[in-house]
Amino acid sequence: MIKAAFFDIDGTLLDHSGESSVFPKSTEAALAALQRRGVRVFISTGRSPAMLGTVAEDIPAIRDLFPFDGFCTFNGQLVLGRDGTVIHRLAHDPDEVRRFIALAKEHGLRSFVLEEELSFPITDCPEIRRHYEWLGVPFPALYDDSRLPEHPVIQFNIFLPLKEGRKLLAPLSRIEITSSGFDVLDIIPKGGGKEAGLSAAARHYGIRREETIAFGDGLNDVGMLRWAGIGVAMGNAPEEVKAEADYVTSPVSADGVKNALLGLGVLGEEDFLQ
Repeated sequence: MIKAAFFDIDGTLLDHSGESSVFPKSTEAALAALQRRGVRVFISTGRSPAMLGTVAEDIPAIRDLFPFDGFCTFNGQLVLGRDGTVIHRLAHDPDEVRRFIALAKEHGLRSFVLEEELSFPITDCPEIRRHYEWLGVPFPALYDDSRLPEHPVIQFNIFLPLKEGRKLLAPLSRIEITSSGFDVLDIIPKGGGKEAGLSAAARHYGIRREETIAFGDGLNDVGMLRWAGIGVAMGNAPEEVKAEADYVTSPVSADGVKNALLGLGVLGEEDFLQ
């Protein structure tokens, strides 16, 4: 019996295939049906908590889409309950942060660091400035590692293809590299990943691994699809993601979440009549 369901955002809950981002009505109905059955419904995203609010005009505020039971953010490194209570936190080793900053400056990497609440660019470039414009916040000062003792770094981001990023960051031994696409790399602490966030959330709520289901479409979702009792890849996911899933559903734009829950018997047609 499924007791917890975890959902990636972009390409899983939100359809970005048109001119604006859409939260399909069938998906909203499916999440509501899960909660009526007593299933806890969680977000599992590479986004920071700040990016669950209003980010851009065409992207809905995630917190307002649905009354989620919790949020696995930063690719699982920070897990929050519905009320913001911290359930799990995994930060980068401070010495590894300093080594990363040195590499970023040496190679002129288009990069920034993310603390629990704030983010700071390491280098100044048009891509980084556009990122902050997209967030709707002023471009901040470049990162100062004197903040480290009081403000742990949860994640780094780099605008770089995956193959090139792995080569440049090879000297760092306490990190893992993942990506949700668009040549933006998420650099997380070793031992992290969305699967770590799912594990922490399940443990906190007394839910067994086999009682979980996870939905995703990106490379950073592979770990949680493997970890969950049932891993579901969206029809719009790359083939390498689909290959790691227990079940492949239709695209997000074609009722993918609803179809998977019906096809797997987690929900029945009667659940959508209310």
